[in-house]
Amino acid sequence: METTKTSGVYMERSIIYQAWLLQNRKISDLVRKLDDEDLTKDVAFGRNSGLYLLGHLIASNDLLLPLFDFGEKLYPEYEKIFLCCPDKCAQNFPTVKELKSHWFALNEYLNLKFASINEEQGIIESDKFCHQLKTMLTIINHQCYHLGQLAFLL
Repeated sequence: METTKTSGVYMERSIIYQAWLLQNRKISDLVRKLDDEDLTKDVAFGRNSGLYLLGHLIASNDLLLPLFDFGEKLYPEYEKIFLCCPDKCAQNFPTVKELKSHWFALNEYLNLKFASINEEQGIIESDKFCHQLKTMLTIINHQCYHLGQLAFLL
């Protein structure tokens, strides 16, 4: 069977999607185990709280929507709160319940969008694909790092 450029692009997207999905599942499993009080604690003295890290991960995943032309961010207000400002800068965070709900809703939406990508959508611009690939891999590594921090809350 001959591999075409289109099928190669589709396979690369699929592999990256599976890696992203794996990290999201690990984070989701941990978020289910952590109660509200756990998430309000700092992962270490003077470091980020679980609440901040969860919001930070939501804001990061939300960046994937416009990157992959899936639409606008679902929680654009989280960018300022969780990406532009560090924890402990006296800002009003959403509740733990809201953040948990938004984490699961965003990832369910992203899962549906990624699942809708198929090989027949054609070859995308190589520059755009490279940017998507690099950003997605960065987000996956970023998730690994913060998953390790969140594990300290157990």
